[in-house]
Amino acid sequence: MNLIFKDIEHEQFYEGNLRMTHSQNDPYRQAFFYILGLTPQTRQHIRGLYDYKEQEIRLEALGQGWQTSTSVKMTRLAFNLYNGYTGDAETGRDHPRYYSPYQLFDTGLMPYFFEAIKLRYAEYTRSLELPYFAFTPIETDHHASYENEV
Repeated sequence: MNLIFKDIEHEQFYEGNLRMTHSQNDPYRQAFFYILGLTPQTRQHIRGLYDYKEQEIRLEALGQGWQTSTSVKMTRLAFNLYNGYTGDAETGRDHPRYYSPYQLFDTGLMPYFFEAIKLRYAEYTRSLELPYFAFTPIETDHHASYENEV
Protein backbone atom coordinates (compact mmCIF):
# COMPACT_ATOMS: atom_id res chain seq x y z
CA MET A 1 0.00 0.00 0.00
CA ASN A 2 1.32 3.45 -0.90
CA LEU A 3 0.85 5.67 2.13
CA ILE A 4 0.25 9.39 1.92
CA PHE A 5 2.24 11.36 4.46
CA LYS A 6 1.49 14.88 5.62
CA ASP A 7 5.15 15.90 5.56
CA ILE A 8 8.65 14.45 5.92
CA GLU A 9 8.49 14.63 9.73
CA HIS A 10 5.35 12.51 9.66
CA GLU A 11 7.00 9.88 7.49
CA GLN A 12 10.21 9.82 9.55
CA PHE A 13 8.27 9.50 12.81
CA TYR A 14 6.18 6.65 11.41
CA GLU A 15 9.11 4.71 9.94
CA GLY A 16 11.31 5.29 12.99
CA ASN A 17 8.69 4.06 15.45
CA LEU A 18 7.92 0.98 13.40
CA ARG A 19 11.63 0.10 13.33
CA MET A 20 12.09 0.85 17.03
CA THR A 21 9.11 -1.32 18.04
CA HIS A 22 9.71 -3.99 15.36
CA SER A 23 6.16 -3.36 14.14
CA GLN A 24 6.61 -3.32 10.37
CA ASN A 25 4.00 -6.09 10.05
CA ASP A 26 1.75 -5.03 12.93
CA PRO A 27 -1.35 -3.21 11.62
CA TYR A 28 -2.33 -2.04 15.12
CA ARG A 29 0.92 -0.16 15.71
CA GLN A 30 1.17 0.94 12.09
CA ALA A 31 -2.16 2.77 12.40
CA PHE A 32 -1.26 4.05 15.87
CA PHE A 33 2.08 5.58 14.91
CA TYR A 34 0.73 6.85 11.59
CA ILE A 35 -1.98 8.88 13.35
CA LEU A 36 0.24 10.17 16.14
CA GLY A 37 2.94 11.25 13.71
CA LEU A 38 0.68 13.81 12.06
CA THR A 39 1.39 16.80 14.30
CA PRO A 40 4.40 18.18 16.18
CA GLN A 41 2.43 18.06 19.46
CA THR A 42 1.74 14.33 19.32
CA ARG A 43 5.23 13.53 18.03
CA GLN A 44 6.75 15.52 20.89
CA HIS A 45 4.57 13.77 23.49
CA ILE A 46 4.70 10.23 22.12
CA ARG A 47 6.29 8.87 25.31
CA GLY A 48 3.30 10.20 27.23
CA LEU A 49 0.97 8.46 24.77
CA TYR A 50 2.78 5.14 24.47
CA ASP A 51 4.84 3.10 26.90
CA TYR A 52 7.62 1.60 24.79
CA LYS A 53 8.83 -0.73 27.55
CA GLU A 54 5.41 -2.24 28.29
CA GLN A 55 4.28 -1.77 24.68
CA GLU A 56 0.94 -0.28 25.61
CA ILE A 57 -1.01 2.93 25.28
CA ARG A 58 -1.22 5.40 28.13
CA LEU A 59 -4.86 6.29 28.63
CA GLU A 60 -4.04 9.13 31.01
CA ALA A 61 -2.61 11.03 28.02
CA LEU A 62 -6.13 11.99 26.97
CA GLY A 63 -6.37 14.41 29.88
CA GLN A 64 -2.95 16.03 29.57
CA GLY A 65 -2.75 19.81 29.39
CA TRP A 66 -0.85 19.86 26.09
CA GLN A 67 -3.74 18.21 24.25
CA THR A 68 -5.67 20.36 21.75
CA SER A 69 -9.09 19.58 20.30
CA THR A 70 -7.39 18.11 17.23
CA SER A 71 -4.76 16.12 19.12
CA VAL A 72 -7.46 14.63 21.36
CA LYS A 73 -9.31 13.42 18.25
CA MET A 74 -6.07 11.97 16.92
CA THR A 75 -5.32 10.27 20.24
CA ARG A 76 -8.81 8.80 20.48
CA LEU A 77 -8.65 7.39 16.98
CA ALA A 78 -5.11 6.06 17.53
CA PHE A 79 -6.18 4.35 20.78
CA ASN A 80 -9.26 2.92 19.11
CA LEU A 81 -7.32 1.52 16.16
CA TYR A 82 -4.67 0.15 18.52
CA ASN A 83 -6.94 -1.91 20.76
CA GLY A 84 -10.57 -0.90 20.24
CA TYR A 85 -10.63 1.53 23.18
CA THR A 86 -13.76 3.69 23.23
CA GLY A 87 -13.60 5.41 26.57
CA ASP A 88 -15.11 4.30 29.84
CA ALA A 89 -18.24 6.13 30.95
CA GLU A 90 -18.42 4.17 34.24
CA THR A 91 -15.06 5.37 35.52
CA GLY A 92 -15.44 8.82 33.99
CA ARG A 93 -12.37 8.27 31.82
CA ASP A 94 -13.53 9.69 28.52
CA HIS A 95 -17.04 9.05 27.20
CA PRO A 96 -17.69 6.53 24.40
CA ARG A 97 -19.70 9.08 22.39
CA TYR A 98 -16.44 10.95 21.68
CA TYR A 99 -15.28 7.98 19.60
CA SER A 100 -18.02 8.26 16.99
CA PRO A 101 -17.20 9.38 13.43
CA TYR A 102 -19.28 12.49 14.10
CA GLN A 103 -16.85 13.53 16.83
CA LEU A 104 -13.58 12.19 15.42
CA PHE A 105 -13.65 13.15 11.76
CA ASP A 106 -14.49 16.82 12.18
CA THR A 107 -10.95 17.88 11.28
CA GLY A 108 -8.84 18.73 8.27
CA LEU A 109 -6.77 15.63 9.03
CA MET A 110 -9.61 13.32 8.03
CA PRO A 111 -7.92 12.10 4.79
CA TYR A 112 -4.99 10.91 6.92
CA PHE A 113 -7.38 9.26 9.35
CA PHE A 114 -8.69 7.19 6.45
CA GLU A 115 -5.12 6.18 5.59
CA ALA A 116 -4.68 4.92 9.16
CA ILE A 117 -7.94 2.98 8.97
CA LYS A 118 -6.72 1.36 5.76
CA LEU A 119 -3.48 0.41 7.53
CA ARG A 120 -5.33 -1.15 10.44
CA TYR A 121 -7.87 -2.99 8.27
CA ALA A 122 -5.67 -3.73 5.27
CA GLU A 123 -7.24 -7.16 4.73
CA TYR A 124 -10.55 -5.49 3.92
CA THR A 125 -9.15 -2.79 1.65
CA ARG A 126 -7.15 -5.10 -0.60
CA SER A 127 -10.24 -6.04 -2.61
CA LEU A 128 -10.49 -2.44 -3.82
CA GLU A 129 -6.99 -2.65 -5.20
CA LEU A 130 -7.73 -5.73 -7.31
CA PRO A 131 -8.21 -5.25 -11.03
CA TYR A 132 -11.76 -5.35 -12.18
CA PHE A 133 -13.45 -5.89 -15.48
CA ALA A 134 -15.27 -2.86 -16.68
CA PHE A 135 -18.42 -3.52 -18.62
CA THR A 136 -19.99 -1.39 -21.28
CA PRO A 137 -23.64 -0.64 -20.64
CA ILE A 138 -25.98 -1.60 -23.43
CA GLU A 139 -27.47 1.42 -25.12
CA THR A 140 -31.22 1.03 -24.89
CA ASP A 141 -33.86 3.49 -25.88
CA HIS A 142 -36.53 2.52 -23.38
CA HIS A 143 -38.88 5.17 -24.68
CA ALA A 144 -38.84 3.68 -28.21
CA SER A 145 -39.48 0.14 -26.94
CA TYR A 146 -42.41 1.41 -24.85
CA GLU A 147 -43.95 3.10 -27.88
CA ASN A 148 -43.72 -0.13 -29.85
CA GLU A 149 -45.64 -1.98 -27.13
CA VAL A 150 -48.54 0.50 -27.15
